[in-house]
Amino acid sequence: MVVAVVILLGLGLLWVTVGSDEQPGADGSPGGAGPAPSWEVTVPADAVDVRDFGATGDGVTDDAPAIRRALKSATAVHVPAGTYRLSSYVRPRFTVIDADFVFRLRDGQRITADPGAVFTMADGVIPASPAAWGGNMFLADGTSDVTISGLTLDMNGANNLVPAGRTITGYGLYLYAAERVTIEGVTMRDTPGQNYVVTQGGGSDIRVADSTFLNGGTSIPDNREQTDFSALYFTSTGVQVERIVIDHDEAPFTFSGGVELHGSEESVTDSEIRRSWPAVYIGPDVYSGLEVQRDIEVARNQFVDCGRGVVFNALGTGDIDVVSIVDNVFDMALFPAFEDEPVRAIDQDMPPEGNWTYHHIVTNLSISWNTFRGGGAASDATIRLSQIHSAVIVGNRMEEIAGTALELSSSPWDTRNVLVENNDIQWQAPLDLPAIALSFDGSSTTPRKPAFGAQNITVADNRIRLGGAVPGSCAVYANWVDGADVRDVVLRGNAFDDIDSATCGPQAGALSSGP
Repeated sequence: MVVAVVILLGLGLLWVTVGSDEQPGADGSPGGAGPAPSWEVTVPADAVDVRDFGATGDGVTDDAPAIRRALKSATAVHVPAGTYRLSSYVRPRFTVIDADFVFRLRDGQRITADPGAVFTMADGVIPASPAAWGGNMFLADGTSDVTISGLTLDMNGANNLVPAGRTITGYGLYLYAAERVTIEGVTMRDTPGQNYVVTQGGGSDIRVADSTFLNGGTSIPDNREQTDFSALYFTSTGVQVERIVIDHDEAPFTFSGGVELHGSEESVTDSEIRRSWPAVYIGPDVYSGLEVQRDIEVARNQFVDCGRGVVFNALGTGDIDVVSIVDNVFDMALFPAFEDEPVRAIDQDMPPEGNWTYHHIVTNLSISWNTFRGGGAASDATIRLSQIHSAVIVGNRMEEIAGTALELSSSPWDTRNVLVENNDIQWQAPLDLPAIALSFDGSSTTPRKPAFGAQNITVADNRIRLGGAVPGSCAVYANWVDGADVRDVVLRGNAFDDIDSATCGPQAGALSSGP
């Protein structure tokens, strides 16, 4: 399928073609993610066998020294089936961060593994590290051309609970200024720490494919000192995440993210992320240090039982340009750790303590051809956005939305050049919440601020289906203070089935009706 969507640049139009390898369903639904990851490993002809260096795979012996000898002696290293217990770190320690690692990778290193080959951290070895960042498995510092295929990394979190005050630990792979790194057909499970794969210090061309990440720091029972988790965290340029699965055996007890995208030219495609808050994070942060983060793609994924789907991060320093959120399926659900929080599929995160210097202006945003399933869970906004300077929200289908479907709100910067068109919304009207809210009244800021501008907002040819009359129901709410720079806000060609009022709010009379 090839889809053409319109992105508004200033007052002009730019046609953008978005490609998809899958056709929508017969009912027009997005294709969504493919099957669970699978991978067939090809062993290089020159690979050495870790058993030839003394590794046993018996689950009892500390096999780390033998595997280190194999990695030191050869570029290609193969791991046969077995459980390889790891209970010692590289000594002496030479790393860019205060952390212990079991293995350090070299340029050109390739590790392959047979099915059933498992590296497992020994009981207590992670908290026993005296380092500020604790104990971790692989380090690639300034390294290039590395591949890890077919291996399972068991961080043994139940027997390595993080100590108080040291939550950043338990990495499967830490990359610093690394280039051309591929992780394929890998399983990482049960870390007590904050992440499985992390890139910092720049770097480029990182690929994670056909891999599974099971459980994490905030879903490990009794790991209550952990405060946060995201399976994958990237600040590098040129990151591809494709056909992965992120899931948890038990519901996380606090924040639990999927993939954090903090660099440019990064993508998450054809993947399945379950029970996360949020599934995908987007935005330059203090480690990437970007003035503008560019070219982000989130496409053909399934986000299942997520309290938050895609969130624009509010803790960075720069703006975001060209974001494509296309052909995904969002199955939203209340997140057990935050039962009082409404579900949101796409959210522009509000900054901490009202500090708007951390917020982002987003340009050239496309939210198109997605399916959003609210499941009847309470939502103040399935899509909540502010300070968007050009966007199209086109061709989406929303089902069982119990709350506002779309909110465009105010911030210290204006919202402008937004087209909301040809969306189909199955709405369950709750008391006092509209289907679409144009809230340029300062109410989204904390503390509340005066209104800010909004220009060239078009809501056209959408269908909102209530499925039965609800007294007082309203399709489009409009509010901003008199004197605010709000203009060219147009409604045209919409169908509002069984809804009491097409418009409502203090500024309903200021909405224009276009041809």
